[in-house]
Amino acid sequence: MQKKNTAVVAIGGNFLSDGKSTSEEQMNRAYKAAQLIKILVNRDFNVVVVHGNGPQVGMTYLRQLAGEKADIPPLNLALCNALTQAEIGTMLELAIINTINREKPDFDVLTLVSQVEVNRNDPAFKNPTKPIGPFLTKGEAEAVKKKFPHWSIIEDSGRGYRRVVPSPVPIKVFSSTSIADTFKTADVIIAGGGGGIPVVRNPEDNTFELVDGVIDKDRTAYLIAREIKATHFFLLTSVAHVSINFGKPNEKSLFDITVKEAKTYLAEGHFPAGSMGPKIEAAVKFAETTGGTAIITNADHIADALEEKEGTRIHL
Repeated sequence: MQKKNTAVVAIGGNFLSDGKSTSEEQMNRAYKAAQLIKILVNRDFNVVVVHGNGPQVGMTYLRQLAGEKADIPPLNLALCNALTQAEIGTMLELAIINTINREKPDFDVLTLVSQVEVNRNDPAFKNPTKPIGPFLTKGEAEAVKKKFPHWSIIEDSGRGYRRVVPSPVPIKVFSSTSIADTFKTADVIIAGGGGGIPVVRNPEDNTFELVDGVIDKDRTAYLIAREIKATHFFLLTSVAHVSINFGKPNEKSLFDITVKEAKTYLAEGHFPAGSMGPKIEAAVKFAETTGGTAIITNADHIADALEEKEGTRIHL
């Protein structure tokens, strides 16, 4: 049902799986995510959940390639995105319903399959930066590179090696304007999963076609937050708040910063493109276009962030 406040919550794919998790382990993590949503629901929020799919889409694609040995044609990366939307959406929807329905029997959750338009000339297609799949040791990465020499594999923030794929900037989320209307019947909506299924427009006849890539879910979450005029925008990550000079002796925690300050830190290169960078960019755009405040924090501190006791708040 329609509530006074609406929150868009961007949850990373790494929160739901490390790329090697079993179905049972992923379901358990979905229940942990549901507890976060319950915090907002109990504070009278409508909630849109936008989940990542980096680990999951990488593993899904590897399964497709493994099937070639049995002469089963593999699906492309775009359709692997679609599979993960259904997979993760199903787990989150069930976990949220089971977590909240005990207290609110009429509570309703809806999962939407979301296609997202990108520019076919986006430079990201020539410069892959989005990590997907499991973390690998150096030896594992070398073995994968030998098997798939056309793949780009990089070291990811000191946590291991991962494949990187194009991550084009989202232009438009299909049906995003109808999400607000859906709150007339649903309390929580899961949309834009994995950043959306990327498609490009054919200018000759105004049709669309699938394209390989993985859109950053934080950027897609911003578009949804803007379209539905969300009052709150949460970008969940692995740390309680943002820092500059991360991991260095002069590391500095950031709890409350302006858009201008955030842009300066971005320009100085404090936030890598494949990790914190898109979160800061999405937060800045949300604050600029809506006048609202974006909050970056981790799962353990979402309640504290609501009370301004933790997290990084970005505003005008």
